[in-house]
Amino acid sequence: MIKVFPKLLPPLWVTIEVSAISLVLAMMIGLSCGTARAFLTRRNPLVWVMDAYVGLVRCTPIIVQIYAAYLLLPKTGIRLDVFWVGVIALTFNSAGYQIEIARAAVQSIDKGQGEAAAALGLRWWHAVRLVILPQAIKRMIPAVTNEMSHLIKASAVLSVITLFELHKAANSLQATSFKFVELLTLQALLYLPLILGASRIARYLETDVFGFEGKRDAQGTR
Repeated sequence: MIKVFPKLLPPLWVTIEVSAISLVLAMMIGLSCGTARAFLTRRNPLVWVMDAYVGLVRCTPIIVQIYAAYLLLPKTGIRLDVFWVGVIALTFNSAGYQIEIARAAVQSIDKGQGEAAAALGLRWWHAVRLVILPQAIKRMIPAVTNEMSHLIKASAVLSVITLFELHKAANSLQATSFKFVELLTLQALLYLPLILGASRIARYLETDVFGFEGKRDAQGTR
């Protein structure tokens, strides 16, 4: 096991990279679209598009989405390294959930907050950016942490498109060493600090950065 461990460190870094990049991109999409979704009426065509997208993400397995990205992107003339195909697939999946996380968090803010900001002379966008979003982001942290943990674990599915991340590397070593139980255990031990680290970061943001101990009421998690 001591000889195997160093061989898993580069793939572990690939797992961290693909998860982190996907999370950041999905957060950007989720926050912008989710905020818009919270204020647009259901008659707006953009709402139909976003609801269809969220429904597609929720109703299809992530492995299907990964295969779709891997097989369909080349047919559109887009040829990318398998790493970036993985990023696109994970971002596509995570953004669908984060749109709902952001929407629920924004809608959970009392409407009086926006009315008070308008009474002070703030324009709508300034009221959203300076008053509503800071409060909503605090409430999003627990759900986004859950999504971060999901992405780290979901990155293992990228092994089906030959991305040499932690799970794929461990499987390759199992095929040559036949140490199945040992390598499964080592995988779990390597994933564990990543998940626990994500939880610790979220707790730090909640308590030390935002000073927020309130109710975790942002919805949209699995």
